[in-house]
Amino acid sequence: MLFAETYPKYLPLHYAVLLVLLGAASVYVQGVASLVWLAIIVCTIYGFAIDDLRWLWYGVAMSPGVEVWSRMARAPLVPHEIGKYYLLFVIVLLLIQHTRRYSHQPLYHVGALIFLCLVPGLIVALSVFNFEYWVLNAFGVIELGLLLVFSARERWPIEKYCSVLQFAIMPMLPILVYLTLKTPDFDDINFKLGSNFKTSGNFGSNQVSTILGMGLVLTTLLTIIRRPLFRISWLNYLLIALLLFRGLLTFSRGGIITALLAITAAILYMAFINRRLFARTFLAVVALASLGIFIFIKVNDLTKNQLLLRYQGETAGTLSGSKQRTINTITSSRLLLAQTDWEIFKDNIWFGAGPGMSKDLRSQYGFIDIVSHTEFTRLLSEHGIGGMLVTIILIVFPFYWVRKQRLRIWKAMCSSLFAFALLTSVHSAMRTNTTVVCFVLAAMPVYLLRKSSATSNV
Repeated sequence: MLFAETYPKYLPLHYAVLLVLLGAASVYVQGVASLVWLAIIVCTIYGFAIDDLRWLWYGVAMSPGVEVWSRMARAPLVPHEIGKYYLLFVIVLLLIQHTRRYSHQPLYHVGALIFLCLVPGLIVALSVFNFEYWVLNAFGVIELGLLLVFSARERWPIEKYCSVLQFAIMPMLPILVYLTLKTPDFDDINFKLGSNFKTSGNFGSNQVSTILGMGLVLTTLLTIIRRPLFRISWLNYLLIALLLFRGLLTFSRGGIITALLAITAAILYMAFINRRLFARTFLAVVALASLGIFIFIKVNDLTKNQLLLRYQGETAGTLSGSKQRTINTITSSRLLLAQTDWEIFKDNIWFGAGPGMSKDLRSQYGFIDIVSHTEFTRLLSEHGIGGMLVTIILIVFPFYWVRKQRLRIWKAMCSSLFAFALLTSVHSAMRTNTTVVCFVLAAMPVYLLRKSSATSNV
């Protein structure tokens, strides 16, 4: 944790070097990522002890990146679901802090509504309680609701908000280094029309693509509002290029497509603030689009046109003619998963099948036993009517909150983070903290001072 008392505008270069060295060290020493988690937990406790909640939120922001990094590096003594355990730990500390000191009136009650909608189904599901199932499937949405209870009472200056987003980006540096060092020579990789294990650090490409997409969104947003991670401009564009390059190489489309859609949502708002910002946004779009197209072409050449075929939804079966290209093949069977979730919901409409139980029931509906990949349909199948209500809340609340913002530039920030959070939950459920953290940060009450450099053009 770097910023305890003040909010420096940029990440000091020597800290960036340290993060890069940690990433390199984690390739050869598995315990590096474990030590980083230990440092985050110690700093969280320190922030609690000195009554400075910023330290807790810094840890929350970093948790998605460090969670994926520690999984990639197979960090010893670190549970696979450390991210969810950490958020639960922070929630307990926030509850104590908000109870014993003055707290602002909540600006919304959506967090409590989410939690209350889940309670009936969770009580009924105690009859088939499975701790591992609950952690993997239910903890994410429960923690989202509880964190929103506390975020509604926060009041952050723009400087604090940008610093928190910078902390969220920091783990991307060691992740990029780890991926670079772990990936074999590209000539030795047989690129096929599926997610690539070798270019994902020998780990799940969907999670790696998702976290790189999150870094791409946050880095781009901060660059556009002139609060980038680095003081040296070209380093920020280099970081964007590397995140996109490594994300495309995973061949997992969800994280990159979701990131591009989220960035587009921000640009659509920013383009119409005023003429000067429109011109600046237009130039930024042209620059970023040109950079993106250039990188895509280079990666496509590197993979002998396999990348383009992958993004066109082709598979080995569709190319050979043994399969037809359908929405199901394009989505890697996620549509069938969603359909079986719907069938399970119809048979368990009131309270759902219980957290994680959809996996065990799926074979009864003509599909293999596999966990849900889409959070919205998982909520239906495993939480019943309560899950349906939570789904509606998650979709409707972002429109309410974005509309509530007075400044277009903040509408852009909120809409982008909401879009990334929800779209991530469509292809990756809540396998990581990404959806929870991005949704909560999108809903954070922030006040902007006109003299702030981040809003000087509004």
